[in-house]
Amino acid sequence: MDVTRQDFLDFCASDPDARSGWLQARFPEGTPVHWWFFVIESLESRLSRFSEALPEERERALRCGIETTVFAASTGNLSEARGVVLIAGLLVRASLLKEVVDIPIEGEVDNVIRLALGAISLSPEAALAAADRRREEGRNLEESVHWPGTPTASCELPEDQDMLRLVEIEEMLAALRPLSTLVVDPDLRLKIGAWFDLEDRFGLGDAASDEMLRRWHERGMDKRVDHSG
Repeated sequence: MDVTRQDFLDFCASDPDARSGWLQARFPEGTPVHWWFFVIESLESRLSRFSEALPEERERALRCGIETTVFAASTGNLSEARGVVLIAGLLVRASLLKEVVDIPIEGEVDNVIRLALGAISLSPEAALAAADRRREEGRNLEESVHWPGTPTASCELPEDQDMLRLVEIEEMLAALRPLSTLVVDPDLRLKIGAWFDLEDRFGLGDAASDEMLRRWHERGMDKRVDHSG
């Protein structure tokens, strides 16, 4: 089912409490994943410094973007980690617009950090171990001989759930770094700061990192990673 600009306008114009019903009526077979990214990207564009949107329109766009992301994550249509990345992106855009001040409580930086910490699915030790394995895979790929017309060695890499989880963590940390100075709670600042320090120690091999990202996108970057393994 194609998603149109009118869908976006109708969705944003609907009452927040009625959006679940609106989606069920519009997408009876289930809301397509690309719908959520279409909405967020459209709203994010209104927060650009080059947008002609009025201050009140920008504020509505920020509020709607945060509410939409939180709603999508609550229904499982987006992972919590992806929700953090999207909300952080909206806040970074909005931080350039001094007139935007009224946001939902879920969009307060401290609460986004709390959401991120709750979405981190590895212990620090497991994250470093996964980074070590990925670095070793990178070395193996770089040292392997690839003959033209044959599959690359990356096709033979084993599935590693912790490395997939590591990609989630890295993307959240990258999205949150521009907001790190805005964290108010000193305990939260300490906890997220520890993860920023860990990220600097990951020392990723480019080839393995690219391979993990490729796999993750093929699996559906919007879907939850299986944390049961």
